[in-house]
Amino acid sequence: MPAEVTVADIGMVRPSTLVDASGQRYVDFRRTLRPRWGVVWGTLLSGHLGLALSAVAVASVGSTAAGRLPAAMATAVAGGLAIGFFLHYLTTYLHEGAHYNLAPARRASDVLTNVFVGSLVGMDVRAYRKVHFDHHRYLGTTRDPERSYFLPLDSRFLLEGVTGIRLVRALKEYRETMRSKSPAAETGRTASFGPVFLAACLVNGSIVGCALWRGAFALAVSWVLGQLVFLPLINTVRQVLEHRSEFADDRTDYRRVAHGPVNRLFGGGPFATVFGSAGFNRHLLHHWDPSVSFTRLGEVERFLMGTEIAPLLRQRQTTYYRAWRQLDRI
Repeated sequence: MPAEVTVADIGMVRPSTLVDASGQRYVDFRRTLRPRWGVVWGTLLSGHLGLALSAVAVASVGSTAAGRLPAAMATAVAGGLAIGFFLHYLTTYLHEGAHYNLAPARRASDVLTNVFVGSLVGMDVRAYRKVHFDHHRYLGTTRDPERSYFLPLDSRFLLEGVTGIRLVRALKEYRETMRSKSPAAETGRTASFGPVFLAACLVNGSIVGCALWRGAFALAVSWVLGQLVFLPLINTVRQVLEHRSEFADDRTDYRRVAHGPVNRLFGGGPFATVFGSAGFNRHLLHHWDPSVSFTRLGEVERFLMGTEIAPLLRQRQTTYYRAWRQLDRI
C-alpha cells in the first residue's frame, strides 16, 4: 500500500518520489505518456466544426428573425454566446500548443497552433508562451501575469466582462508583460502587429464582412460579440474557477499581496470535458507536470490515486458548478 502522505500540498511533491501500490515509479510510468495525436486533432477539429455549425445556425435563425428587432437581438446574443464558447474551446489549444503538444516536432507544433488557433484569436503561440510560462513559475504570487483570479466573482466582474472592460484591461496587462520581457521593437511586432495578429484581423474581418454582404446581420453581430465579449468573459471565469481560493478575501488586492497557489480537479464529465477542454478540467495535474499531453492526464490521475498523494487530490476534486457556488459573490 502507498505510504501515508507527508506533505500539505501537491505542489510540494516531487515526481521522482512517487510509487504506486504495485511498485511502479511515476518517472517510469511518465515515459509511456506520449500524446495521442488522433485525440488531439479529433478534438481540436471538433471545435472548428462546432464553431462553423454555430455560425450557420445563427445565419439561418437570423434570416427568419429579420425585421423583428427583439428576435434579431436575442438571436445575435445567443449566437454570440455559442460562438464565444467555441472560440474559448479552441483557445485552450493555444495553451496546449504553448507546451509544444500539437505535433511531435516543436516547430511544427508552433506553426499548426498559429494556423488553427492563432489565426482566429490573434495571438502568436510564441508570444503567449513567454507569458504563460511565467504563470507556471509565479502562480499565486503578485508576479503572475495571468491574474483574473485575483478578482472576486461578483457582479462587477461579470459586468466588466460583458461590457468589454475586462478585455481592454487584459490586453493592457498582456502588453505590459510583453514589454517587460522583450525589447520594445520586438514586442511591438510579436505581441501586437505580427503576422498572426494580422492574419486574425483578415480572417475575422472577412467573416464579418461576408456576413454583412450576404445580409446575415445577426451573424455579423454574433461574431463580434463572441470575439470581444463572450470569449474573454468565459476565459476569465474559467480561470477564476481554477485558481481562486475559496478562502480569498474579496477586499484584498492580490496585485500587492500574494494570493497563494490554488488548483482544482474538475473531473471528466461531459460539461467539464468541453468547458475545460484540452486538459483544463484536470488543471491541477497540468500544473504539477506541465509537459504531459492533455490526452494522458486521465491516466496520470488514475496512477496518482494509487499513491500516497491520493488524499491531496481528493481534497481538490470538485465540479465547475460547486466551484462557482463556492466563489459566487453576486
